[in-house]
Amino acid sequence: MGSITQPGSMEGVEMASGFTSVNTPYTPVVAAPPALAPPSTGAKRKRDAQLKFYAVKVGKTPGIYHTWAECLDQVKGFPKSVFKSFTSLTDAQAFVAGETDLASGTAGSGKNSNPQKWYGVQCGRMPGVYTVWDDVLNQIRGWKGPKHKVFKSRIEAELFVKEGTQYHQQVHGMNGDAMESIETNETPRKRAKITIKPEPGLYEHQPIEYAPGEAPLNGAEDDFDNNITLDRDSANASSLRYKTDSERSRTTYTVARPVRLAPIRIYTDGSSLANGRAEAVGGVGVYFGPGNKLNISEGLPGSKQTNQRAELTAVLRALEVSPKDRRLEILTDSKYSIQCCTEWFRKWRSNNWINAAGKAVENKDLVSKIIDNLEERYRMISHRQQAFDEADEAEEYEVEVNDVAVRGHWDRGPAGVKFIWVKGHAKDVGNEAADGLATAGARDAKEIIEAVEDF
Repeated sequence: MGSITQPGSMEGVEMASGFTSVNTPYTPVVAAPPALAPPSTGAKRKRDAQLKFYAVKVGKTPGIYHTWAECLDQVKGFPKSVFKSFTSLTDAQAFVAGETDLASGTAGSGKNSNPQKWYGVQCGRMPGVYTVWDDVLNQIRGWKGPKHKVFKSRIEAELFVKEGTQYHQQVHGMNGDAMESIETNETPRKRAKITIKPEPGLYEHQPIEYAPGEAPLNGAEDDFDNNITLDRDSANASSLRYKTDSERSRTTYTVARPVRLAPIRIYTDGSSLANGRAEAVGGVGVYFGPGNKLNISEGLPGSKQTNQRAELTAVLRALEVSPKDRRLEILTDSKYSIQCCTEWFRKWRSNNWINAAGKAVENKDLVSKIIDNLEERYRMISHRQQAFDEADEAEEYEVEVNDVAVRGHWDRGPAGVKFIWVKGHAKDVGNEAADGLATAGARDAKEIIEAVEDF
């Protein structure tokens, strides 16, 4: 590995590899710059030969690197990475230590520090996806029962709008966890008292005022006025009062009981732009559900940017972030990934990871990590196996005709994992969502590479 400068060191340490602490009180020793190219190579090659220090402020291992390849290894695939090149070691150290403006660096997550927001209007005057909050207000203000939500990616907002009234059912069916009710974020109008105008000619000089709970229910749902509540501070236990502005705008939560032994359904997909070429860039997508915080969209780490590695990495990331004590259903359109994780690995492992052609197994590092994760899940919940078996015998399973993964190798125990193949690009909502997240991750990684071409 090349030279790395770690921020926050307490004392200067200089090693043979060129490691230099950022906080050293003395001037660090800098490795000799590479030999300059001959004059015939042109002016651009002369500029490239100038010694540069690549400062990584936010990355896998923040520090200072002497080659662009080492810097790229630290920021590629790392979310919201920040880095910049300098011709002065002092300037690079100041950047890593936070003594300079963070915005002056190259941000891997985009050029704008404020992330793009996508507003999905599911129920309103004109349902759709919007990027300006004022446009959303025009669609929901005055609309009865509006439903909208903000997302970090356009694909999730489109799915929210597309699924319509099935949104709550899908979130409950996939994860079985507590759900947040969808309410408008619009500031409610201040209504201290409800007043209605009398018939023409009757008391036209003054509207009628009603006490809490006595006003006519004009258009109220379920014959109940949501603007009133019990006044617990009053001496009279049955006293009513109108809600305050903060009480009317407060988000409420409903708890949904998870279905017994219901698995979490996770869609995974991988993408590789220009797959098979030297300039290929991969991405990983993991989809738990609309707006789920566990959703993943990131670049493919490593030097090999192939579609198969992206598919396997997506499965691995799904296992890493999902609960270890819950049953899982991993749905993917990659038969290669399913075969690696359920069948081929046993023969490969017994043959010291040599395939039938006598060659080393491709992507052994990813396959072995997936198998280790699956075996660890089974060991961690082994103490619940007997109770699960007794309950499992009473369950009736609906077996699909084309479900080749029923009772697979890992589909056992209270934390079993079932791999299910789905046809790609067949209008499957979950598969399309995972594909969109993977493609977005690959594009973000590609933007990082293109953003530093001027270094």
